Amino acid sequence: MIESIFDVAYGIWNNLIEIAMTLFVTSPTTASGSVYSITHTLYSAISDISMPIAIVFFLIAICKDVISSPPEQQTVRLFNDALKFCILIGMLANLWSIMGYIMQIADGITDNLAISSSYTLSMSEDLSNIIDEATTRPTTRFWADGVGTFLGDWVDYLLTWLLFFVAALATLVAIVASCMSILSSAFQRIIKPLAILPFSSIAVAMAAGTGEAERVTTSYLKTFFGFCISGAFMVICVKLGVALTTGGLIVFTTESLTIHEKVLYISIQNMITPIVIAGLVKTADSVVGRFF
Repeated sequence: MIESIFDVAYGIWNNLIEIAMTLFVTSPTTASGSVYSITHTLYSAISDISMPIAIVFFLIAICKDVISSPPEQQTVRLFNDALKFCILIGMLANLWSIMGYIMQIADGITDNLAISSSYTLSMSEDLSNIIDEATTRPTTRFWADGVGTFLGDWVDYLLTWLLFFVAALATLVAIVASCMSILSSAFQRIIKPLAILPFSSIAVAMAAGTGEAERVTTSYLKTFFGFCISGAFMVICVKLGVALTTGGLIVFTTESLTIHEKVLYISIQNMITPIVIAGLVKTADSVVGRFF
């Protein structure tokens, strides 16, 4: 029964993580035709005001940079601001395609990471050996070994079996909860870039200004690319975590370990690893944001 519970837990992990991995590598542009078309409709509705915003910030930039500059630098500043404004106008006219190219770059990186190594869990040799050891019934007989020895061996066996049974159920619950968290992050990874995409025209239009307005545009583009590339980070977290589990986080080579200690250590390993993977996947945005 204990082995069956672990098999069920691993089966749930493998099935749900397969769905999550598919979502990690799914481009926001192809996730769902209706979602992407709705995003495009919202983008079109907002993009109409991008040109007036760009003009306003361009005029503010002229007042701030050109008029306040020394006479010998005014011509150069005016030329630089005008050139930047012309470039932004060209970008705004093709911004939807440009943002699509950014998503394609992130999708390509994620696809390359997803094709290598495995992300499935299976019962390790250590776990299988410990299950066999913990579920092997005592061979003592009360008429041959004495009532005390007989009862002591069977009580120890039942306590070990009960401990392992509870640990197996806890592992099942931990894996299911971790999978749900990972799936939630996978769905958010698709929705987040599409949610901020309609505001791209406003953010880029603000780059016609100077100072804080330019930083807003830079911050937006970095955040957008971070959302797009977060799928690659999630793939890495899942695969490294699975490799850590299948590789054996705890090596049972010490003869001094009791069966209860082995049950406890192997159970902790099987419960902690999915939880850690789910936690890393959940923090993908903040981690990726540190270097973008």
